[in-house]
Amino acid sequence: MAWVQKAMIVTIQQPEHLPWLGFFNKMAQCDLYVYLDNVQFKKRYFENRNRIRTKEGEQWLTVPVLTKGSYEQKLRDVAIQDDAAWKRKYLGTLEHNYKKAPYWADVRSIVYPALEASGNSLLNLNLSLIEAVRGYLGIDTKTVLASSLGVDEYAGSDLILEISKVTGASVYISGPDGRNYLQLDRFQAAGIKVGYHDFTHPEYSQPFVPFMPYMSIIDCIANCGKDTGRIVRDCYRITV
Repeated sequence: MAWVQKAMIVTIQQPEHLPWLGFFNKMAQCDLYVYLDNVQFKKRYFENRNRIRTKEGEQWLTVPVLTKGSYEQKLRDVAIQDDAAWKRKYLGTLEHNYKKAPYWADVRSIVYPALEASGNSLLNLNLSLIEAVRGYLGIDTKTVLASSLGVDEYAGSDLILEISKVTGASVYISGPDGRNYLQLDRFQAAGIKVGYHDFTHPEYSQPFVPFMPYMSIIDCIANCGKDTGRIVRDCYRITV
């Protein structure tokens, strides 16, 4: 199904698990955020886990998924292990490390309902968490699944270009790694300008020192509450 809403600034990103602050900074500055759910799932990356700040340093918060015999499966097809024990461990880890944080109740209100309602789909869980976070932050950017755009036959730079064309983008905002694989001449020929999200991470209040950047957005919410929305918006501006 073709996307009919024309957008000026578009960005495209895998729907990661409880993404970091930069994910939402980029979302807040775009007209359309495309969830890249039709690409191969990456093991030991950020699609089924993310980092939280603990007294000892950083710790991974992980959702166990089924990957045996499914090496080439798409992100949209990844199933979560059907075992209630992981949820108890997952929530126990969150509570142990953040229950004394000033905005622990806000974290609970975001994470707990999403875990209960997601079923066994990693995509559904990630989207539920992202949608809950962006609602909390007041980010109303339009979103769409790449799998709904009829572009599954493309890959790499061609996939990004086709999504940009289908969504009517005049500007595509890439992560820094886009410099290594995007075929810029083809974007130029299509009349699409390319910019890069060269994010500079801000510092915010953490209970331990030194400050550790690149944690899940949950870390900022637990420590800063609703002020996280201001931090997300003000910390970095994209220039094209």
